[in-house]
Amino acid sequence: MKFLFFILYCLGINKTSLYNKFVLHLLKIDKLNDNLVLYNKNEELQTHYVQHLPDRYSYNLNLYEKNISFLKYTDIHHWVNGYYQNNVLDLTRFFSLNLCIDQILEEKIVGHTAELGVFRGNSAFLLAKLSRRINTSCYLFDTFEGFDDRDLMGNDSKHAPQDFTGTTLEDVKRFVGEENTKFIKGYFPQSLSTTEILDDFALVHIDCDLEAPFRAALSYFYPRLKKGGFLIMHDYSSLCWDGAKLAIDEFFADKKEFVIPIPDKSGTCIIRKT
Repeated sequence: MKFLFFILYCLGINKTSLYNKFVLHLLKIDKLNDNLVLYNKNEELQTHYVQHLPDRYSYNLNLYEKNISFLKYTDIHHWVNGYYQNNVLDLTRFFSLNLCIDQILEEKIVGHTAELGVFRGNSAFLLAKLSRRINTSCYLFDTFEGFDDRDLMGNDSKHAPQDFTGTTLEDVKRFVGEENTKFIKGYFPQSLSTTEILDDFALVHIDCDLEAPFRAALSYFYPRLKKGGFLIMHDYSSLCWDGAKLAIDEFFADKKEFVIPIPDKSGTCIIRKT
């Protein structure tokens, strides 16, 4: 492997930081190449840009591990594993999700977690981990077979049923683990009939991409979200999923909460229940 040896300087010389561990991990598994410049101290090459990570996960990692200690280096591996092309450079989304989880823990908000649109389980792993930490249940909804033809209409007619088919329920169960976790396979919202009526959610992540299931998910989960709970919605500002954005904008047009965009790869947005 050819790699230009740049100094890992963006977070200071902190060999124990999650970021440096992550970079060393990528070097070890041969995932970095000459196109990825992290930082170069040479003034002639300082046109390259570097994104800092949250201080709690770098400079103040020792304080974080003492006071909260939710995020671990192995979580970054789960975030990337099996979905390298999309997730390895989307650490903004990863750390944003973790910061929401940290806030839930710091404020001692106890509630269930849920995700609609699980795919391979990279974010579901974190939701399940939170539910195990606070002894609640994590509900994971997906067809685990890609898009359903019934949702591929209107704004979403350009997408194909075979999108996101590279997964199976059994693979996700092995990846996420089954402790405190319920896997609900089927077409949403009909799949709700196969599980008990749910209430009191602390964190809900909607990543179903398409307008119809997005509308159904917002109608179901929003009234069941606890005060202070987080509703995280993917694909809002990416300009790839028009139906998802329309569903979000129309749903929150008459709500108290404001939709807050997050500058990650595919345009996540967040609301917090008032």
